[in-house]
Amino acid sequence: MAVFTTLTKSEIEHFISSYSIGELISFEGILQGIDNTNYKIETTKDKYILTIFENRIDPNDLPFFLNFMGHLNLNGIICPTLLASLPESHTDSKAIQKMDSLRIDNVNSGNDELSIFMLHSKPAALFSFLDGRNLTANDITPALCQELGIFLAKMHVAGQKFYMTRENSMSFDAWEERLHRVGRLANSYLKILQTLKSKWPENLPSGVIHADLFPDNIFIKDNHIYGVIDFYFSCTDFLVYDLAIVMNAWCFEHQEFSYQKWLSLLEGYQSIRPLTQGEKDSYQIICQGAVLRFLSSRLHDFTFHDPKNLVTPKEPTEYIQKLEFHLNVKLF
Repeated sequence: MAVFTTLTKSEIEHFISSYSIGELISFEGILQGIDNTNYKIETTKDKYILTIFENRIDPNDLPFFLNFMGHLNLNGIICPTLLASLPESHTDSKAIQKMDSLRIDNVNSGNDELSIFMLHSKPAALFSFLDGRNLTANDITPALCQELGIFLAKMHVAGQKFYMTRENSMSFDAWEERLHRVGRLANSYLKILQTLKSKWPENLPSGVIHADLFPDNIFIKDNHIYGVIDFYFSCTDFLVYDLAIVMNAWCFEHQEFSYQKWLSLLEGYQSIRPLTQGEKDSYQIICQGAVLRFLSSRLHDFTFHDPKNLVTPKEPTEYIQKLEFHLNVKLF
């Protein structure tokens, strides 16, 4: 989450007038994240999140993302839900127009119309506010990692039943494009990428994955995992690739790998969905790919950061060290 598009109080009041959520009390931009603009909104009825989908999000992918979130909610995975707009909703603001070309299935609340609007020529929507709180480093214990493993496996089981598919837009081609843009500093990683291409497995268990399940995308409540946000990289891919992304994000402490956290994560995950032998045999290569995916993005964003944006790019050094670890260590 981040703030790329600045909104005025008047624009937000016009926007929420298309929903039955009361009068605006306050709003604030949310600075975390790197992809979309998000505002926390409080009204006389409740709290909400207004999301503006920025240039990295293809509007044609929104039905997949939003329908998948609805599907997860139906399967017991708590995540934000898209709000229904008022019938024949309209606004007198020229900056806000309804986007009629995208169909979002209302799996949560009957036949009410679920709408995407255009706000400053970008798709925008209103979501429920997720209870709970963000994690701190102290929250990420082996016990929580075990909970996370169970939570992730349940998401994967549900994802295998989702009726839509989406190709992973952040796979090899995207890594290669970003590394080439960075230039000579990325030459060694381009060589590793070519090796990964030649060794990448086929026919592993697949389904819809989150693909970006970092600690800042999990909310906890009463010190237990409660819900999940930010599905805008979700796609159809190997389930074990998602596990590797999560392991890299959760199981390192001060750049040192925590075997205790990893074993707890794995135990929780396999209590719901045991890994196949093929997944175990491929895991080192999968882990290297899961690192390179985020290393290529971080190198690119760090190199080409626009200081005008109210968002701080993430430091790539962390993932350089994680890549070195996985080049030298097999976990199965």
